[in-house]
Amino acid sequence: MPNLIPYNKSYLSSSDLCAKLQGQGLTINDLAKAKKELERCSYYRFKAYLFPFKDLETKTYNTGSTFEQGYELYHFDSELRAYLFRIIEKVEIGVRSALDQWITGKTGNPFWYLDSSLFNSNGDQIKTVTTLRSMFISSKEEYALHYRGKYYNDYCPFYRELPPAWVALELMTFGNILSLMDNFTTDSVQSLKLNRFANNKLGVNKYQSLTNWMGCIRHVRNACGHHNRLFNRNLSAPTGIKRVLNGDISLVRTNPQHGTRQTDQVNRIYTNICAIQKIYTGLGHEEKLGPALAHLFEKYPTAKLFRESMGFPVQWHQELLLFNLTIENRTTGTGVV
Repeated sequence: MPNLIPYNKSYLSSSDLCAKLQGQGLTINDLAKAKKELERCSYYRFKAYLFPFKDLETKTYNTGSTFEQGYELYHFDSELRAYLFRIIEKVEIGVRSALDQWITGKTGNPFWYLDSSLFNSNGDQIKTVTTLRSMFISSKEEYALHYRGKYYNDYCPFYRELPPAWVALELMTFGNILSLMDNFTTDSVQSLKLNRFANNKLGVNKYQSLTNWMGCIRHVRNACGHHNRLFNRNLSAPTGIKRVLNGDISLVRTNPQHGTRQTDQVNRIYTNICAIQKIYTGLGHEEKLGPALAHLFEKYPTAKLFRESMGFPVQWHQELLLFNLTIENRTTGTGVV
């Protein structure tokens, strides 16, 4: 049991906070601008972007570190989240649609998500459907009002109010859909040919990898949606992601600690971006994410200092998954940073 003490730190104004940072060795080139920034964004949120410049032993900032560098990192991260959120929206919508079309086509049952025989008996499918029922019967959306006023389903009397999957999946959260995807039985994965679905429709080798990647993408999405720090965060590692990457590009390596061996670092935003790109491309989108990311690094040069902590390899600009490369710039790496 820790020896707790009362929290008694006093409130500090933006002027006080700037003075505190200066006292810890941080250079502030434009004091008025720094004060405004701390008033727009809480100090508690902003200081996470100053942390990389701090000496953990002395608890002071490294010589030459500036408030403006933290400002750049903060806005780099903000724009990174906004960009990825836009891409993930298309991935999420596309996977919903592709999944329903595939399974409805295989089963001939527009209410397949109500078929408990397709799912493991751990109760997760029932929880998802029960949650959906509560949302659907209380929804004021026009499509929900129209369906409830005109139809019922005769497939499952206990959930007779619920609509076919192509309507239901639109109402489900990302978490609800992942719960269904994760809970197909082994027999269902085989009978529904879900490995073929993952490969042919989404470009992912196996269905198990697809569900893992979608779980990883959900974590990125949540960080984007809740405006949390993303750029150097520890994330889930997409299973088998190295199989879709250029094997000639060396990934960032972990720093061994407490007797652990050095391994490729695959739990950072870079490998998650690669998983997003793979599914995004599988859905038929032609946009490569690399150029937009390279533009962000150019716009906010301070972020380049921390590419390694984001998992970006030195030669990331030669990754064919992320860039449309000609033979010339594939070998020279020209055009990106």
